[in-house]
Amino acid sequence: MRSVLPKLSNTAHSPDFREWRPSSFEAFLPELDHIIDSCEGEDPLPLFRGQSDSSWFLDSKFLRFSIQNIFKLPNHYKLPEKIRQDIRFHKVITHLFFLKFGVIGNPSQEAIEAEMVHDIDPWFEWLKNLQQYPENDCIIPGTFFLDWTFSKDIALYFATYVVKGRSFTVHSGDGALWIFDAASTGKILQTKKLGEILKMMDCDEFFNGKKTFPLLFHPKNQILQAKNQDPIYIAQMDFRYDLAAIWADYENRQEKKVYVKLILPGEAKLEALNYLKARNIDENYVFQSDTFKNSPGSN
Repeated sequence: MRSVLPKLSNTAHSPDFREWRPSSFEAFLPELDHIIDSCEGEDPLPLFRGQSDSSWFLDSKFLRFSIQNIFKLPNHYKLPEKIRQDIRFHKVITHLFFLKFGVIGNPSQEAIEAEMVHDIDPWFEWLKNLQQYPENDCIIPGTFFLDWTFSKDIALYFATYVVKGRSFTVHSGDGALWIFDAASTGKILQTKKLGEILKMMDCDEFFNGKKTFPLLFHPKNQILQAKNQDPIYIAQMDFRYDLAAIWADYENRQEKKVYVKLILPGEAKLEALNYLKARNIDENYVFQSDTFKNSPGSN
């Protein structure tokens, strides 16, 4: 991402320009397009993630659940940095990760057989299933994936709405739409199947916090699901830091721009809702053609 500053003079920003807060929804849209236009290369790859609460970190559900239950915290981000950024913390969470993925559960025989026929990635399909259908999950919920999308409008939907039970409602506070320039960090798309990557992770080098930059997962062959969400997944590879902290460190070392967190003001969410409705982007659209329930699950 090229070095980029807010387009509008009344857009507030953090001192490091990583977080922008437009004054209104009318200002939000041109700032979003302005950031997208700054992405690198002849074939740019901006990815988007919407969060209905702007205070949330870019942490996976697996990590959030682990912190809340190990340390008895209602909010995982209340864990002191002294603990979280200790390598022993990363090792504890990693051991728990491999307890879930390998001991407690594995891809189903159906998924393994589908790999032979369709060349899918059975481990990826299982984790993707858990992302979309957490009710199918075990006593340790979540994966190390974070859901992203190629669609700015889908990200805006999730920045506007919050899940309440099994339905969605407009969240009253500030939301956030993250824009990550995936081309700015080099080759981070996974080329091996997830099962192979997990075996590579189960080593001293990974447990000691080495080779842990976030990976993109978007295999060529997939079982179709929630196609309107246009999903892509980013794996959190170092549990000591959320994705934003990892990318900020990369920005500082490489002296380049990777992401912007664009705040959707709470008072602008009604206009965002009208914008989405005008484009027929609602719960039915977002979850249309969702075939996860018929896809291979886990043992």
